[in-house]
Amino acid sequence: MRAEWQAHIDELLQTYQEKRRQIADMQSKLEAIEAEAEAADGMVRVKVDRQGRLTSLELDPRVQRKLGSEQLAEAILEASKDAQSQVTDQMRAAMRDLAPEGAADAGFDIGKLLPERPDDIDAIRQRLGILPR
Repeated sequence: MRAEWQAHIDELLQTYQEKRRQIADMQSKLEAIEAEAEAADGMVRVKVDRQGRLTSLELDPRVQRKLGSEQLAEAILEASKDAQSQVTDQMRAAMRDLAPEGAADAGFDIGKLLPERPDDIDAIRQRLGILPR
């Protein structure tokens, strides 16, 4: 094999491995995403996970004296929506540099697109739906 070809192959492999590391880092960030929000002057606090599911709800004891049931429900919904919005923003920020547009909404594991080693380029092409020319 010619030296310039080997150098080019080495460069491509190095770029591939760096992108793979970046994707693994991004996946770790995505898995750790959660958000907290408050409403009703801090009397209602919620926490949501990376999928926007409510994981914690804290009500200050004062809330029972200051808010009626309808107002309390609105405060809980307001805090939940705020936390869910934060999660969405965090996910977009984590995926901005590496993922194709719209990937954040698809809910897929981008790390699965690239195998640990690029041994079988045909399998990668098939998985991505790219036909050889």
